[in-house]
Amino acid sequence: DQLLNCMHCGLCLPVCPTFSITGREKDSPRGRIRLMKSVADGQMDISTGYMEALDFCLDCQACVSACPAGVQYGDLLEHAREEIYLHQQKEGRVHWFKKLTLGWLFTRQSRLRALGMAMALYQKSGLKFLVEKSGVLHLFPEKLREWHRLMPDVDMKRPPASVGKKKKAKMRVGIVSGCVQDIFFSSVNRDTLEVLAGNGYEVYLPPDQNCCGSVAGHNGDTDTARELARQLIDTFHGRVDQIIINAAGCGSFMKKYDQLLATDSAWAEKARWFAQNTRDIMEFLDENGFTPPENALDKKVTYHEPCHLSHAQQIKEAPRRVLKQLPGISYVELPEAGWCCGSAGVYNITHFEDSMILLDRKMKNLKKTEADIVVTGNPGCMIQLAYGNKRSGIQPEVLHPVTLINRLYKKSGEGKNDD
Repeated sequence: DQLLNCMHCGLCLPVCPTFSITGREKDSPRGRIRLMKSVADGQMDISTGYMEALDFCLDCQACVSACPAGVQYGDLLEHAREEIYLHQQKEGRVHWFKKLTLGWLFTRQSRLRALGMAMALYQKSGLKFLVEKSGVLHLFPEKLREWHRLMPDVDMKRPPASVGKKKKAKMRVGIVSGCVQDIFFSSVNRDTLEVLAGNGYEVYLPPDQNCCGSVAGHNGDTDTARELARQLIDTFHGRVDQIIINAAGCGSFMKKYDQLLATDSAWAEKARWFAQNTRDIMEFLDENGFTPPENALDKKVTYHEPCHLSHAQQIKEAPRRVLKQLPGISYVELPEAGWCCGSAGVYNITHFEDSMILLDRKMKNLKKTEADIVVTGNPGCMIQLAYGNKRSGIQPEVLHPVTLINRLYKKSGEGKNDD
């Protein structure tokens, strides 16, 4: 029982972002585990206070990296949130926002793309410019104005479905396009595809993928998460040798498909294969090697660790090793690189003020580096850091590391493969 494995030593407290904000025991991993155990033992009901305590957690899993007992806090949190979701469902009290997002929006990629197209129309038609210049936003609450500023530009130009050497390819890899990535950062998917193809891989990128299920799973809707996992497994199983993901939150969830579908006899073996063969793009390049670009980049570069890459997947040094192979860059370490930026899925919407406390801390550390470019491997972090630029007045370019690599390939005229 993971709940009993916690020794209550307190080594998780200094690394917990929410505990750093409030200093309250219930806002620490140790405190939340005590609450979970009280509910599990029947000493406490699933109360409003209990739900708020767990909802306040970022699920950054920095505590997992710090825990000497190896407590898998992320698994405990997801199980607790599942119990909360089922309790709310039974009581008919599932929040309308969860119903809209988990039960409807994220279950079909076509719906997400329709939303993206509407946002693109708003941004590119001039309507967004008029709204900002007219001053009408000042009629709305401050939080709503900040959400408006937080919204990134839509980027929905899809890359081709399949490229690369087919006869002499090293292996055939599939790219998971992701939900947020597909709408706001489809250029990252193109960069991923081109970098892989340029290094001799045949690349398969199915155009109509659904969500991987992480949004539903992280919020307690496990049934929806399982169904979405089955759909994604079916998309790739038997068609590729390995699955590549460029979004840390999705990757950490997909690597646990074997646990998610362990009791489903029809899907357990396929889920195990999928989980074992999923790789983050930086993890993949570090494991298999890549051809460094010929052209040098005379820029100072730093790296922000996405929580679900560094802590949930324990991939800490691979991105750094890859970056340090890029010619000409001056790599500078970011202080508290593994400290959460406050994005955490939709946390920067549901807990905006707390999210901004964490973001301001991140931007102060980023300013110390004097970096020209900050790279990070998760779309939520990219959105948050770009917004941090607006808040803080510093302007390092925010890029996915694979975009930086591909930029240098294009500058060198490399990275092209004939079929």
